[in-house]
Amino acid sequence: MSAQKAVKSSHHEAESNMEQDIVRKAWVFKPSGLNFVWGGDSRYWVIPKEDRTPAELKMVSWLEVTGSFDKVEPGKTYRIGFKISFTGDATGWDKAPVFMSAKVGKKGKTIWKRIKSINTNFENLKGGTEQVTIPDETDGRFEIFVSPKEPITQDTKLQFGLYEVWTGKWKSGLLIYDAFVQEVKQRL
Repeated sequence: MSAQKAVKSSHHEAESNMEQDIVRKAWVFKPSGLNFVWGGDSRYWVIPKEDRTPAELKMVSWLEVTGSFDKVEPGKTYRIGFKISFTGDATGWDKAPVFMSAKVGKKGKTIWKRIKSINTNFENLKGGTEQVTIPDETDGRFEIFVSPKEPITQDTKLQFGLYEVWTGKWKSGLLIYDAFVQEVKQRL
């Protein structure tokens, strides 16, 4: 009989930790409900156990924070965003091309949106105590439509993420409070 060691991943895998926020009319994912590449190693990320504490990026060159939501319905549109801030000693964000992505189902078409407000407002956001939502009004909303042609038996899980994987430069000081998925009411 050989003893096998449990292999600890260098990534943080999401627990099913989301709640419905009646005020924001959204489903909210606390940090423990998100996947963080390098989040299993405290040299890179500190993932809190308490819901009211943000995840803190210590330092990475590969930013990848993802989540999934299985309550989407065909024929509806969903808005996706993150609530963030930056520590006073945050670095590497002024020129880093940060993007969000989303797709419905494993075979769905991925849509991308560049989040320019991080680059243009980084100095103002740095060390601020106020949480901001990205994308902000200067970026425009990030929304995805679930085709009404998708049979309910198909994979309709919404997969979304926040990325900066292209520059290879080190980034630090990002605080992630939550991510949200919100149904967009159709205008008549």
